[in-house]
Parts: sequence; C-alpha cells; structure tokens
Amino acid sequence: MKILAPSPGISQFVEGWCRSFLQVLMEAGLAGVSIEKVDAKSCAGALAQMKEKKYCATLSGSGQLKGTMKLVLSEPEALQLSFVMTPDAASRASQLDDAQRGALTELISRTAATLTSSHWVRGAAKLEIIPSGTENAEPDLICEGFRISAEKFKPVTIVLGPSTELAQSLIALEKESPAVSPAQKTSGASTMSASQAAGPSSNLDLLFDVKLEATIRFGGRQLLLRDILSMSAGSVIELDRQVGEPAELLVAGRLVARGEVVVVDGKFGLRVTELSGAPPQAELLKA
Repeated sequence: MKILAPSPGISQFVEGWCRSFLQVLMEAGLAGVSIEKVDAKSCAGALAQMKEKKYCATLSGSGQLKGTMKLVLSEPEALQLSFVMTPDAASRASQLDDAQRGALTELISRTAATLTSSHWVRGAAKLEIIPSGTENAEPDLICEGFRISAEKFKPVTIVLGPSTELAQSLIALEKESPAVSPAQKTSGASTMSASQAAGPSSNLDLLFDVKLEATIRFGGRQLLLRDILSMSAGSVIELDRQVGEPAELLVAGRLVARGEVVVVDGKFGLRVTELSGAPPQAELLKA
C-alpha cells in the first residue's frame, strides 16, 4: 500500500467527494453534518487501526476518468452510514446485512453521480459502483480521505484508494482546465459544513428563497360531472393507484420525486425514495 503524492487534480477530486457527500447527506436529512478532509498518511493509519472487518465499495471510471476507485471504511462505520438511507432500520439491524449494503450502495452511487455531474461537463466523466468483496478491501494506493461528522452520529472516516490508472487520468486532467469547473476550486478550507454545500454564489442564488407550492399526490381519478354532483358525505372515490405504490411529490406542478408517506410529530410527511430522472433544478427552472 503506497501513499500517493499530492497534486492539484487529485486534491480537487477529493474536495469534490467531500462536497458531493455533504450535499447528498443533507438531502437525506442528516442533521448538523460536516465533512473534514483527512491526509493520506492519517488515512493509512486509520486503515491499520481497523480491527473490524472492512467494507469496500469499488467504482469504475469511464469517459475522462479511467480506472477504479476504492472507498474503504470499517463495517461498523458502514452500518451507521447506511442508516442515513434507512433510518427505520436502526432499531433492528445489528450488522451490515444485504439490505443495509444496498442502502449504502445507493448512497455512494448518488454521491458519485452528484460528483461527476458537478465536477465535469455533464457526460464527460462517470463513476459507476461495481460489486466487490471484502477480501480485497486494501487499496494499492491511498490519496486522501475524509471524515463525516453529524449530530448523534459517530464520526465516519472514508479512505479513498484510486488505481494507478485513475490517478494518472486525474493528473492528466489538471492540464485540461475546461474539463474541471472553476466553481469547484475551494479557498483552501479543510472542513465543509452545510452552509458551504451549495458552493460559491451565483445569480441562481437569488431564486433560492422563492417559495414554491409542494404537493404530495396519492393518485387521481377522472370523474363525470354527474358523479361529482351526486357525491355526499361518506362517498368513496377509488384512485388510480394501488396500495403500496409510492406517492408523488410535485413542486410547481412538476414531478420531482416519489416516496413513502410517513407520520412525523403528528403530521404527514414524505420520505423520498426516488428522484425524477432529470435533475430537480433543471425541472424547476423549466416551470
């Protein structure tokens, strides 16, 4: 296991992971979340101290990215992180079972998608998670990593281990300035909090405080006028949706997500389980 010499391209890549993880964890509702970069030497020390079984997620790069990237953390930390996606499972899951692995895979996949869509021109680079066992969790190279902290949440350290091919492609991208968004250049701070997740200000920020009507749609039904006029107290209207199907979240009349209905402090809510195909920002700006 070798420690990779720092470079601007690799440093931007790690900062992109920090920013993307922060955004996804905030969207998942993790309170008081912040992310701190961890240098490669400290990451190597963290790996050496992991007495428990390690969890390893391997991502394969394509487009401007070539090679693979390993995300390594201890299984207890992986279990805790998976609860962000399945909070109800915290009271019954005592180990990293298939369901919790699936939740963690979804979390990492969302983060990778957020990273590639914001760090490069859309479609120019892609990271896809591939199945990997725990027997080969040790990365050959370590660049850096990051530590996730939040309220009522034990800190989780994730070690990033790129393959030699991926490290070389990141270094090559340093020379291609148009490929890397200037918005991703940071001021040098090593810790990111929720207030920094959105990145630098832009004209779009002026719209963020605009209030939009959000509606949860359980289903619909077309009725004839005579049927409506014949309704009275106690009438039952059958909707075009089966029991167990997800409800839809509409913002400004546009579908942005689907999820399951929950009750929070005596009020109905929606736990988002699926985002619409297009990015919510793009959909809402069309509205």
